[in-house]
Amino acid sequence: MKLTVDQYWDKWEELMNRGEASFDKWSGLEDLLFIAQKERDLYKEFCCRFGIIGTVNYLGEYEELFDHFEWCSGFFFDNEENLEDWVEDLLWMYKWMAEHLVKMPGIERELLDAFFLDFQEIYDRYGYSLRPFYQHQHKRALKTGEAGDVHDYFTKWMAAERDSLSDCEACEYQTQLEYFYFTGEKDKAAPIEKLLLSKEVSCGEIPHLTYSKLLLPYYEDGRVEEARRYQSEGYFFIYDKPHYLVEASEHIRFLALAEPLRGIKVLERHIEYADSGKDPYGMFYFYMSCIVLHRKLLEAGHRPGFSVDVMSEVAEEIAADFDDRNGNDYFEREMGRFYAL
Repeated sequence: MKLTVDQYWDKWEELMNRGEASFDKWSGLEDLLFIAQKERDLYKEFCCRFGIIGTVNYLGEYEELFDHFEWCSGFFFDNEENLEDWVEDLLWMYKWMAEHLVKMPGIERELLDAFFLDFQEIYDRYGYSLRPFYQHQHKRALKTGEAGDVHDYFTKWMAAERDSLSDCEACEYQTQLEYFYFTGEKDKAAPIEKLLLSKEVSCGEIPHLTYSKLLLPYYEDGRVEEARRYQSEGYFFIYDKPHYLVEASEHIRFLALAEPLRGIKVLERHIEYADSGKDPYGMFYFYMSCIVLHRKLLEAGHRPGFSVDVMSEVAEEIAADFDDRNGNDYFEREMGRFYAL
């Protein structure tokens, strides 16, 4: 397609101003990227890749992030004096990278450590608070089972100053909620649950991510009817977002215990994305929850209608890969926790 300079930038702005991430938006940015590369216009390429990063992040196409981020950060540091307006955008993307690199067992620990060191150094260099760095170190520790680091970084995160690169209040409260469930401090989790469920604070992902975190704890506390209501309300937010694998797995796990037949529909909505292997971390939790559902259906006298043999093998492989990378047995213990349900 042949575009004038004005037409090119009008199209770029139109795509970037679309609120919702979509495959159509991604495709449009890829078309503009192709033009930029053909013209050898590196600034246009930088702008298009930036837009693609933000789009694929919200579509669950996480593997697409890495090459685009590496290219953009390299171009930025080669041209810092001309790209001052892009500093906060780039630093914000460090948070997305931190979130998803941890969830890829093929990313070696040395590379992860180097990335987080770079994360810290660039925030320091530009004079921003290290609150996002500590928060993502905390989240990394939660995902890798490093209990000591979970507590240490939580404390540093809470003590650090908020600024323009901090997550919104809703997202921060959500992470605090998950921490208090991790520590078993349900009395501290309760007021945060109430705040998030009231939608007094909310964002594009909250309370979407909140409901599923309550289901199993409520079930274990005998609050089954409340959990049923939150399952029904909460799944409405993610039923058409197949890449919400961890959240879908939490819905399946609750339904396996409370209403196993209803769990099949959740499985069917997300299984294609899980099978794609785009999110190994989510894939592990999704498959393990499906294994629990399969067993509970059999125990209730139902024919599951799906097999879990391959899921079991793949989940074991993913667990082994994560534990090898992380240098512990956290995912092996996670499997034991699922099999004990």
